[in-house]
Amino acid sequence: MTNDTSSTIRHSKAYTQYGGPIHYRIAGSGPPLLLIHGWMGTSYSWRKVMSLLADHFTVIAPDCRGYGDSHKPYAGYDGRLVKDELRAVVQSLRFEKIAVVGHDMGALVALLYAAQHRDEVTGLGYFDEPLVGYNLDQFTAFTADNPFVYWWFAFNSQPHVPALLWEGKEAQMVDHLLTSMIANPDAINNADRAEYVRGLRSPGGLHGSFGWYRDSLITGAQIREATAEKITCPVLAMNGQFGHPGVTEQMDLVATNVTGYTIPYCGHMLAEEFPDQVAEAILKVLA
Repeated sequence: MTNDTSSTIRHSKAYTQYGGPIHYRIAGSGPPLLLIHGWMGTSYSWRKVMSLLADHFTVIAPDCRGYGDSHKPYAGYDGRLVKDELRAVVQSLRFEKIAVVGHDMGALVALLYAAQHRDEVTGLGYFDEPLVGYNLDQFTAFTADNPFVYWWFAFNSQPHVPALLWEGKEAQMVDHLLTSMIANPDAINNADRAEYVRGLRSPGGLHGSFGWYRDSLITGAQIREATAEKITCPVLAMNGQFGHPGVTEQMDLVATNVTGYTIPYCGHMLAEEFPDQVAEAILKVLA
C-alpha cells in the first residue's frame, strides 16, 4: 500500500453483513463526508482532497467491493448493493447523517444513497459521469455525430472478456486510459499509476473492477425508480472542462437544489487534477 499525502489519513477495515471486509481511509473530525471513487480508482483517488478537508469533516473514503484492498466477490455489483454495503460501513462508525460525494461510476452509488435514504443524506456530490438510467444511450451510440463514444460501457459489461484481454497488461491499461482521462499529465505520477495497477492485479481485481459495468443496466433501473420524486438536499454537480459534459443539466432532472460547476482546463479525474477546487466546492455547497 503506497503512502498517502498526509499523515492524518488512517487506514481501517469494516466487516458488514454483505460479505468480506471493506478497506477505507479516514481522516479529520467533524460532520461525516463519504467519498466514493470511480472505475479503476480506489480510496487512494481521494487522498489529496481528504487532506484538504480533514479540518472540516470526518472524511471517509472506502475501497468499494471489487477494488483495492476490499473483498472482491464474483457477483453483486449493482448500485443498490454497493450503496447498501457502504451505508453499513457508515453505520459501523456510528454516523446517522452524512454528506455523500461520488465520482465516475461512484457517482451512481452516491445518487442512490441520497435518493433512497433522504433523511440521512445532508448533501450530494455527483462528479463527471453520465446519468445512467436517463441518458447513457446518448453517449454510447456509435454515430457520426458522437466522435468520442463511451465504448467502455459495452466492452466492460461483457462477462470475462475484458479481464481475459487485460490480464497481464494492467499497467498498459492504466496508462492508456489515464492518458485519455486527464488534461494535465503531471497530475498523476508513476507512483500513483503503480497504486492503481496494484489494485487491478490483486486477486479478482480486474473482474471486480468491471462488475459495476456488468450490472450497470440494473443500476440504471434502480436510479429511475429512486428518483421518480426529485431529491431535495443540496447537490454539487461538477465536471471537468474536458470531462463529461452537462452534469448540471443531468442533475436538474433528478434534484431541485443543484449547484453546477465546471473546472476549467480539467479532464475527467477531478480530484487528482484540481483537488483544491474540488475541496473548495464541497465546502461551499455541502458543509
